[in-house]
Amino acid sequence: MKYWKDDIELDWTLRDIDAGRLKLSPITEDQLGELLEMGLAEVVDDQVKLTEAGYRKIQ
Repeated sequence: MKYWKDDIELDWTLRDIDAGRLKLSPITEDQLGELLEMGLAEVVDDQVKLTEAGYRKIQ
């Protein structure tokens, strides 16, 4: 985890993605790249969405 201070901050980012709050709480391209590498998010039709692993992380 290079772009988050701790696991809690990462979880909140994932929750923001799930709730569609990226306009209010934007992430950087580097953060998006790390989420994609970690398998927690994917880009579908130019929208960032959680993968199954992303949903499991926040449950």
